Amino acid sequence: MKTFVIIILCFSSVLRTRAGLQQYDTKESLRGLNGVFVISQFIDVQPEGLTADKIGELAKTTLHDAGISVDAEPKKAHGEANLSITISTVKDTQLGLYLFTVEIAITQDVKLSRQANASPISSETWRRSLQGLTTPDRTDVIEQALKQCLNQFVTCYQAVNPKQEHTTP
Repeated sequence: MKTFVIIILCFSSVLRTRAGLQQYDTKESLRGLNGVFVISQFIDVQPEGLTADKIGELAKTTLHDAGISVDAEPKKAHGEANLSITISTVKDTQLGLYLFTVEIAITQDVKLSRQANASPISSETWRRSLQGLTTPDRTDVIEQALKQCLNQFVTCYQAVNPKQEHTTP
């Protein structure tokens, strides 16, 4: 039990630090982004019933349904943009709980304004994450957290990339 309390205390301090990082509005970095390549991974324990392929497909379907292009590989024309999904889980065997973090981030090529002639560099320009606890029989909670992060991305993307109405003359 002491181990679990220590984990929770450490985790909550990380949450406070990360929450401060997410206060800045970074959606402007999504303006003009014409597509992303989706990468998904698990860190530490992979809960039963969830796979990197399954969460990758969930992300691709969500993006497709929102009208956001999903690239089969990173494209130079799209700034080599990647949407990275990372699910970190720790299992407390005493209590039978998963402590998890779901994080999605956009990494893309950018140019530094102070070095106009320099080549683009890859940089993370947008990130959202959610943390939680669940039991092994409720891994759908992790999927719900992923959906919330993806919905935040879609909302930010659509705010700076509104669909244009096409009219016929």
